[in-house]
Amino acid sequence: MQLKDPIALIEGLFSPRRVEKGSLIFSEGNICSAIPFLKEGLLKVYLISESGRELTLYKVLPGQMCIFAMLTAYSGGEYPAYTKAEEDCYVSMIPSEIAIKWFEENRWWRSLFMTVLSEKFLGIMYTLDSMISESIKDRLINYLLSSHGKDFVIEKTHEEIAKDIGSVRVVVSRVLKELEKEGLISLQREKLFIKDYESLKRQADKARH
Repeated sequence: MQLKDPIALIEGLFSPRRVEKGSLIFSEGNICSAIPFLKEGLLKVYLISESGRELTLYKVLPGQMCIFAMLTAYSGGEYPAYTKAEEDCYVSMIPSEIAIKWFEENRWWRSLFMTVLSEKFLGIMYTLDSMISESIKDRLINYLLSSHGKDFVIEKTHEEIAKDIGSVRVVVSRVLKELEKEGLISLQREKLFIKDYESLKRQADKARH
């Protein structure tokens, strides 16, 4: 079956429901009875180590499903991570049996899943590679360059940034203060401002060579 607008079909069959910021959708070990498909907002998929340290694996963006949920439902296993709403979200919950049937019978769903899977898998590989080969400062600079919003502002606490790059808050705070002393960023309460984007980019480019 081919569809001109598969997203409209999903939202028509499974009305998006509001999920408040900070709400957990899945925890490690859950059985996935439904696959989250995001209409609005942002979902974070992450691991928690035995010491309590978080590592962000990937983000689910509007128009995407959670690939771990789909893989878990298809395999019949347990969910391997945690999924939390980073913002207030609207999410369609597609029953697992329907999502599996779509995957087996409909090219549009397979194509959408494989597109999201490819993107997230490559992102996870990049994260692992950067953790092995890059310093905390290099990882942090690359994060700042890729995560800023309008007017070069990043509305994140030091703790949240540390979780996103697989570090700890005290180290991230120290490196951010170094970047502030260099005149590259300005630290404010629960957010920061990139003052010199081009200099940050030059440092990132230099680190790659």
